[in-house]
Amino acid sequence: MSGVELLYKLTSQSIKYGLERTEKLLQACDNPHDKLKIIQIAGTNGKGTTSAMIANVLINNNYKTGLFTSPHLVSLHERIQVSYQPISDSFIDEFISSYYDKITHIQPSFFEVITVMALSYFVKKKVDIAILETGLGGRLDSVTATQPNIVIYTSIDYDHMHILGDTIEEIAYEKAGAITKKSDIIISCKQKKSVMRILDKYAAQYSKKVQFNTEF
Repeated sequence: MSGVELLYKLTSQSIKYGLERTEKLLQACDNPHDKLKIIQIAGTNGKGTTSAMIANVLINNNYKTGLFTSPHLVSLHERIQVSYQPISDSFIDEFISSYYDKITHIQPSFFEVITVMALSYFVKKKVDIAILETGLGGRLDSVTATQPNIVIYTSIDYDHMHILGDTIEEIAYEKAGAITKKSDIIISCKQKKSVMRILDKYAAQYSKKVQFNTEF
């Protein structure tokens, strides 16, 4: 059985909200996130497009760039790329084989496993920078466990209300949670005033400030 088949077999594709399993799996895999410069893309609309555009700019300026997005259209390999080249079957096989027991013990979701697998792949490929698209929300999304150096926000709107909350303020708070103490730069497009206040307030607890760009 291939690594991809095992990946689908040993983990649930259902959402498991929270950082604990991702943090445990990162630790079990020698903390690959600590060896990378990371840009996290959060928000509601346009995350995938923004991730791809930034990756394209970096690649065309000779930066070796890792890109992690979701979902895929045809193949799982589309989600994890290095400078336009998708992840190899051999690395997926190697990763699942190496960490199968730990994955089985920790019981992370499908998304949590591929998040950590992407980071491990980027370390092996020695990328200059890794761009990670947030899956859902931010505060408790597995990508946030990577402690990104830069967080970029696309527009925040009503999104997955059954999980993130009924109001734009509740949703904004969950997405603001992508900001961590290691986030040196926080950039956002112009947001609704209530959303801007929440992002600013969340960043302030780490003595950070959000740069709101009206042209972004």
